[in-house]
Amino acid sequence: MARTIGDNSDGFANETEIINYINTAKYYENLNGNMKAFLSFLFRGISIDGFSIHATKPAGMVKPDVAITINKETRYVSVKKGSGNSVHQEKLDIFENYLRYCGISETVITYLKEFHYGDGSTDGNGGNRISANDWLSTNDRKVTEINRAFSTPDFLASFFDRVLFIGNVSPAPVVDAVFHGNINNALWASRKEIITYLLNQRNTSSNIHFSKLTYQMWNRNLNYNPNTANRRHVMQIKWASMSDDLMCIKRTRR
Repeated sequence: MARTIGDNSDGFANETEIINYINTAKYYENLNGNMKAFLSFLFRGISIDGFSIHATKPAGMVKPDVAITINKETRYVSVKKGSGNSVHQEKLDIFENYLRYCGISETVITYLKEFHYGDGSTDGNGGNRISANDWLSTNDRKVTEINRAFSTPDFLASFFDRVLFIGNVSPAPVVDAVFHGNINNALWASRKEIITYLLNQRNTSSNIHFSKLTYQMWNRNLNYNPNTANRRHVMQIKWASMSDDLMCIKRTRR
């Protein structure tokens, strides 16, 4: 479940527009300034003038949204748009196994599940359900322990690959760059730039976080709606400050 599930019709339309625009242009010389700058960045070190350009949608539940090929070289792009970007979701039990594989302690995993469900249980079968903010405000010690476990560089590097660049399916193409915006106006950064940047950030908020990224349940279902009950067992990762962070990366890029 590498892609975000839900109503992302505007995002899908944007991906389609990018693919169609590139394929209609056919050559680098026919692109607008924004897309020329992005492709020059994406294919830096490779001759692209005079070569045909082709874009496709990668198959399967993978992280790249667009594959672009020039001069027999293919680069993979994750496309985002708007604010409050949700960058990853998967079933909690699968994510739990990933955390265990990374060496996260059972105590921290238990605390995370308690936060996730917010009903006094670790499986969603507890009592009264409370909001994420209510749980966070009354469990300072557990929040601190969770965030401490999620702040080590080795874990974060693996985590960023899972939620931003590779996903949880194998084999899969790896995202080379994140593109935020549309064909006329966008920000972007490479996988290396983003990982380096995020590893150097400090988040002092009371949320469950991984550098600038935050954890949430897909739907806490506080009103006990049976139509969304299954969503209680799915976690999400959000990168709410994505556009601001990509701008910071752009300003420091050499």
